[in-house]
Amino acid sequence: MAIKIYIVEDNPAQREKLEQAIKDYQLFSDWELELAYSTGSGEALLRNIDRSNQWNIYFLDINLEESDEVNNGFIVAQKIRAFDPFGFIIFVTIRSELSFLTFQYRVQALDFIIKDPSVDIRERLYSCLRTVKQRLDLLSQSQTMRLNTGNEIMTFLVEDILYFSSNKGHILTMVTRQNDYMIYQETLNELETKLSEHFLRCHRGFLINTKAITHIAKVFGTVVLEDGSSIPVSVRKRSALKALKSNLVLDSLS
Repeated sequence: MAIKIYIVEDNPAQREKLEQAIKDYQLFSDWELELAYSTGSGEALLRNIDRSNQWNIYFLDINLEESDEVNNGFIVAQKIRAFDPFGFIIFVTIRSELSFLTFQYRVQALDFIIKDPSVDIRERLYSCLRTVKQRLDLLSQSQTMRLNTGNEIMTFLVEDILYFSSNKGHILTMVTRQNDYMIYQETLNELETKLSEHFLRCHRGFLINTKAITHIAKVFGTVVLEDGSSIPVSVRKRSALKALKSNLVLDSLS
């Protein structure tokens, strides 16, 4: 399946440069790429993304058409992350000082390409695409699972999942390193059998990724995960946690 590339850049000349660079890259690459959609409008981009394909590449300008309701590339990236947690986002901008905002918006950008006469945008774009290919090769070797988030079936990297928790109405909450999701048509019992040995049913209402544990309470009554979540451990599961402790990399014991 082709990896789809999307561009949103409100400067027509800059947009044409990006489009041409991608087409030139396709000529000598054995990698199947498709320039799926290119526009100056953040709203138009969001309407035209193929949401069934979750390994997309996005080149996003930060300052977009002012007439758009969505005229900020960071907001566009946030909306993309809601349905494409693994997409590769590259910002193309004249304002390198805004790079720190990727942390504030929690969009995990792959790179920033600076629009400057001294910067070879074509070579920077090629470098980004080579990096994406390397990462996709690694991801293809990782365990993934498809889950129903209500609106669609999405693919997730198992190693990015921090924990599942049960809710009323037979709906689960899944917390990943990128976002939180509601999960339908699954139970903790079913997920426990599907997931790798690194997941522990530490409590009737929680299934946790043991690789995400950063702290364990001295009496083994709770664990703290990478995102700061404090998860209870039932009495009958504490022996299993004790057995795992020697294999875990912990920041400290509380």
